[in-house]
Amino acid sequence: MEKKRIEEMTFEESLQELEEINDKLERNRVSLEETIQLYERGMELIDYCSKKLEEAEGEIKKIMEKNGEEILEVFE
Repeated sequence: MEKKRIEEMTFEESLQELEEINDKLERNRVSLEETIQLYERGMELIDYCSKKLEEAEGEIKKIMEKNGEEILEVFE
């Protein structure tokens, strides 16, 4: 089964795949080569998720500012 391109995934799909990668790595039932591939894919997914969260944070701030709401804390 071919993996979906990360850019075409939703945030939720990328999180689901990260969970699957984590499960495989925790069970230690993969070869060294597959471990490296899974690790690389996982890092790409983490980067993608981080960017998506930053974008969402920016949108929320814009909405709050547009509505005149005070932003009390910065998301971390």
